[in-house]
Amino acid sequence: MGDFQDLLNRFNNKDRDLITTLYEKGGDMFRDSVPGKIVKGVVTSDLVKKGRNKLLDMSGAPEHYKQFVKYLSGGTIGNKDITELPANARKDVIQAHLQKPTDTYPFSGYPDKDEFILAGKTKGQPNPSYDPNSTLLQTYDTSPETAYSLGNVQFKPNKDGGYTLTDIYDVDSNVSMGSAPYKPLRGTKADLQEGGQLASRLYDISKFFGLTGDMKYNVKFDPSEF
Repeated sequence: MGDFQDLLNRFNNKDRDLITTLYEKGGDMFRDSVPGKIVKGVVTSDLVKKGRNKLLDMSGAPEHYKQFVKYLSGGTIGNKDITELPANARKDVIQAHLQKPTDTYPFSGYPDKDEFILAGKTKGQPNPSYDPNSTLLQTYDTSPETAYSLGNVQFKPNKDGGYTLTDIYDVDSNVSMGSAPYKPLRGTKADLQEGGQLASRLYDISKFFGLTGDMKYNVKFDPSEF
Protein backbone atom coordinates (compact mmCIF):
# COMPACT_ATOMS: atom_id res chain seq x y z
CA MET A 1 0.00 0.00 0.00
CA GLY A 2 2.87 2.35 0.82
CA ASP A 3 4.45 1.88 -2.62
CA PHE A 4 1.11 2.53 -4.32
CA GLN A 5 0.56 5.71 -2.30
CA ASP A 6 4.07 6.89 -3.16
CA LEU A 7 3.28 6.31 -6.83
CA LEU A 8 0.08 8.36 -6.51
CA ASN A 9 1.96 11.16 -4.80
CA ARG A 10 4.43 11.27 -7.68
CA PHE A 11 1.60 11.43 -10.21
CA ASN A 12 0.11 14.37 -8.31
CA ASN A 13 3.40 16.27 -8.30
CA LYS A 14 3.11 18.96 -10.98
CA ASP A 15 6.87 18.91 -11.49
CA ARG A 16 6.74 15.26 -12.56
CA ASP A 17 5.31 13.50 -15.59
CA LEU A 18 4.15 9.95 -16.14
CA ILE A 19 7.27 8.70 -17.92
CA THR A 20 9.61 10.20 -15.33
CA THR A 21 7.52 8.77 -12.49
CA LEU A 22 7.42 5.27 -13.99
CA TYR A 23 11.15 5.38 -14.76
CA GLU A 24 12.11 6.47 -11.24
CA LYS A 25 9.69 4.18 -9.43
CA GLY A 26 10.52 1.22 -11.68
CA GLY A 27 14.23 1.81 -11.11
CA ASP A 28 13.76 1.97 -7.34
CA MET A 29 11.86 -1.31 -7.35
CA PHE A 30 14.33 -3.11 -9.62
CA ARG A 31 17.41 -1.98 -7.69
CA ASP A 32 15.84 -3.19 -4.44
CA SER A 33 14.95 -6.57 -5.94
CA VAL A 34 17.10 -9.72 -5.80
CA PRO A 35 17.72 -9.73 -9.60
CA GLY A 36 18.65 -6.04 -9.41
CA LYS A 37 21.20 -6.64 -6.69
CA ILE A 38 22.66 -9.58 -8.61
CA VAL A 39 23.00 -7.53 -11.81
CA LYS A 40 24.76 -4.71 -9.98
CA GLY A 41 27.00 -7.12 -8.08
CA VAL A 42 28.15 -8.82 -11.27
CA VAL A 43 28.57 -5.78 -13.53
CA THR A 44 30.41 -3.69 -10.91
CA SER A 45 32.63 -6.51 -9.65
CA ASP A 46 36.38 -6.01 -9.96
CA LEU A 47 36.65 -9.13 -12.13
CA VAL A 48 34.26 -7.73 -14.71
CA LYS A 49 35.86 -4.29 -14.49
CA LYS A 50 39.27 -5.79 -15.26
CA GLY A 51 37.86 -7.48 -18.36
CA ARG A 52 36.08 -4.26 -19.33
CA ASN A 53 39.30 -2.26 -19.09
CA LYS A 54 41.20 -4.74 -21.26
CA LEU A 55 38.51 -4.57 -23.94
CA LEU A 56 38.50 -0.78 -23.83
CA ASP A 57 42.28 -0.65 -24.20
CA MET A 58 42.12 -3.07 -27.13
CA SER A 59 39.37 -1.04 -28.80
CA GLY A 60 41.53 2.02 -29.29
CA ALA A 61 38.58 4.22 -28.29
CA PRO A 62 39.26 7.86 -27.34
CA GLU A 63 39.94 8.48 -23.66
CA HIS A 64 36.64 10.26 -23.00
CA TYR A 65 34.71 7.31 -24.45
CA LYS A 66 36.60 4.95 -22.17
CA GLN A 67 35.94 7.07 -19.10
CA PHE A 68 32.25 7.32 -19.88
CA VAL A 69 31.95 3.55 -20.24
CA LYS A 70 33.78 3.06 -16.94
CA TYR A 71 31.47 5.54 -15.23
CA LEU A 72 28.40 3.72 -16.62
CA SER A 73 29.66 0.36 -15.37
CA GLY A 74 30.69 1.06 -11.80
CA GLY A 75 33.79 3.24 -11.97
CA THR A 76 37.37 2.18 -11.30
CA ILE A 77 38.65 -1.19 -10.16
CA GLY A 78 38.40 -1.29 -6.39
CA ASN A 79 36.86 2.19 -6.56
CA LYS A 80 40.39 3.56 -6.29
CA ASP A 81 41.45 7.08 -7.27
CA ILE A 82 42.75 7.69 -10.77
CA THR A 83 46.41 8.64 -10.27
CA GLU A 84 47.71 8.61 -13.85
CA LEU A 85 46.72 10.39 -17.05
CA PRO A 86 47.65 9.59 -20.67
CA ALA A 87 50.65 11.59 -21.90
CA ASN A 88 48.56 13.75 -24.22
CA ALA A 89 46.15 14.60 -21.38
CA ARG A 90 49.02 15.65 -19.14
CA LYS A 91 50.28 17.97 -21.89
CA ASP A 92 46.77 19.39 -22.33
CA VAL A 93 46.46 20.15 -18.61
CA ILE A 94 49.84 21.91 -18.58
CA GLN A 95 48.86 23.87 -21.67
CA ALA A 96 45.61 24.98 -20.01
CA HIS A 97 47.54 25.90 -16.85
CA LEU A 98 49.89 28.17 -18.80
CA GLN A 99 47.17 29.76 -20.98
CA LYS A 100 45.16 32.70 -19.66
CA PRO A 101 41.56 32.97 -20.93
CA THR A 102 41.47 34.94 -24.21
CA ASP A 103 38.90 35.58 -26.92
CA THR A 104 40.55 32.76 -28.89
CA TYR A 105 40.77 30.41 -25.90
CA PRO A 106 38.04 31.53 -23.49
CA PHE A 107 37.89 28.20 -21.68
CA SER A 108 41.52 27.76 -20.69
CA GLY A 109 43.39 28.94 -17.62
CA TYR A 110 41.98 30.02 -14.29
CA PRO A 111 38.69 31.92 -14.81
CA ASP A 112 38.43 33.17 -11.23
CA LYS A 113 41.99 34.39 -10.68
CA ASP A 114 41.67 37.67 -12.54
CA GLU A 115 39.83 40.65 -11.09
CA PHE A 116 38.31 41.46 -14.47
CA ILE A 117 36.84 39.06 -17.04
CA LEU A 118 39.33 38.44 -19.83
CA ALA A 119 37.14 36.93 -22.56
CA GLY A 120 33.61 36.70 -23.88
CA LYS A 121 30.66 39.09 -24.00
CA THR A 122 31.39 40.45 -20.51
CA LYS A 123 35.09 41.03 -21.17
CA GLY A 124 36.49 43.87 -19.06
CA GLN A 125 33.75 43.72 -16.45
CA PRO A 126 34.46 42.92 -12.78
CA ASN A 127 34.74 39.19 -12.21
CA PRO A 128 31.97 38.17 -9.76
CA SER A 129 33.91 35.00 -8.90
CA TYR A 130 37.22 36.76 -8.39
CA ASP A 131 39.56 34.85 -6.09
CA PRO A 132 43.31 35.39 -6.56
CA ASN A 133 43.96 32.06 -4.81
CA SER A 134 41.53 30.06 -6.94
CA THR A 135 42.77 26.68 -8.19
CA LEU A 136 39.86 26.09 -10.60
CA LEU A 137 41.40 25.26 -13.98
CA GLN A 138 39.50 25.03 -17.28
CA THR A 139 40.57 22.44 -19.87
CA TYR A 140 37.77 22.90 -22.41
CA ASP A 141 40.03 24.50 -25.04
CA THR A 142 42.29 21.46 -25.19
CA SER A 143 41.68 18.21 -27.07
CA PRO A 144 38.18 16.63 -26.93
CA GLU A 145 39.63 13.64 -25.06
CA THR A 146 40.84 15.85 -22.23
CA ALA A 147 38.03 18.40 -22.29
CA TYR A 148 35.27 15.79 -22.09
CA SER A 149 37.10 13.63 -19.55
CA LEU A 150 38.18 16.40 -17.19
CA GLY A 151 36.43 19.69 -17.99
CA ASN A 152 36.96 21.90 -14.94
CA VAL A 153 39.45 20.59 -12.38
CA GLN A 154 41.22 21.75 -9.25
CA PHE A 155 44.94 22.24 -9.94
CA LYS A 156 46.70 22.94 -6.66
CA PRO A 157 50.38 23.87 -6.27
CA ASN A 158 52.56 21.62 -4.14
CA LYS A 159 55.45 22.69 -1.92
CA ASP A 160 57.94 21.01 -4.25
CA GLY A 161 56.90 23.21 -7.20
CA GLY A 162 54.67 20.63 -8.80
CA TYR A 163 50.90 20.42 -8.85
CA THR A 164 48.12 18.01 -7.90
CA LEU A 165 45.05 17.66 -10.10
CA THR A 166 41.84 16.62 -8.38
CA ASP A 167 38.41 16.12 -9.86
CA ILE A 168 35.36 13.87 -9.66
CA TYR A 169 34.07 12.30 -12.85
CA ASP A 170 30.29 12.34 -12.60
CA VAL A 171 27.29 13.70 -14.51
CA ASP A 172 25.95 16.96 -13.11
CA SER A 173 22.25 17.64 -12.89
CA ASN A 174 20.64 19.85 -15.53
CA VAL A 175 19.49 22.33 -12.89
CA SER A 176 23.02 22.79 -11.52
CA MET A 177 24.11 23.70 -15.06
CA GLY A 178 21.32 26.22 -15.54
CA SER A 179 19.13 24.01 -17.72
CA ALA A 180 15.56 22.79 -17.35
CA PRO A 181 15.05 19.67 -15.17
CA TYR A 182 16.07 16.49 -16.98
CA LYS A 183 13.43 14.12 -18.30
CA PRO A 184 14.77 10.56 -18.58
CA LEU A 185 14.25 8.41 -21.68
CA ARG A 186 13.72 11.41 -24.01
CA GLY A 187 15.63 14.45 -22.73
CA THR A 188 19.29 15.37 -23.09
CA LYS A 189 21.57 15.65 -20.07
CA ALA A 190 23.21 19.07 -20.18
CA ASP A 191 26.48 17.54 -18.97
CA LEU A 192 26.36 15.01 -21.83
CA GLN A 193 25.30 17.34 -24.64
CA GLU A 194 28.36 16.48 -26.73
CA GLY A 195 27.18 12.86 -26.82
CA GLY A 196 23.59 13.83 -27.57
CA GLN A 197 20.67 11.44 -27.24
CA LEU A 198 22.81 8.31 -27.35
CA ALA A 199 24.89 9.32 -24.32
CA SER A 200 21.75 10.36 -22.43
CA ARG A 201 20.00 7.05 -23.14
CA LEU A 202 23.05 5.06 -22.02
CA TYR A 203 23.08 7.16 -18.86
CA ASP A 204 19.37 6.45 -18.30
CA ILE A 205 19.91 2.70 -18.60
CA SER A 206 22.87 2.70 -16.25
CA LYS A 207 21.06 4.81 -13.65
CA PHE A 208 17.97 2.59 -13.86
CA PHE A 209 20.07 -0.47 -13.03
CA GLY A 210 22.10 1.40 -10.40
CA LEU A 211 25.43 0.88 -12.13
CA THR A 212 26.98 4.35 -12.38
CA GLY A 213 30.13 4.95 -10.37
CA ASP A 214 31.76 8.32 -9.75
CA MET A 215 35.52 8.35 -10.28
CA LYS A 216 37.99 10.50 -8.36
CA TYR A 217 41.14 11.94 -9.92
CA ASN A 218 44.21 12.56 -7.78
CA VAL A 219 47.09 13.07 -10.19
CA LYS A 220 50.53 14.44 -9.31
CA PHE A 221 52.51 16.65 -11.73
CA ASP A 222 56.26 16.86 -11.23
CA PRO A 223 58.00 20.27 -11.26
CA SER A 224 60.11 19.08 -14.21
CA GLU A 225 56.99 18.96 -16.40
CA PHE A 226 56.60 22.75 -16.35
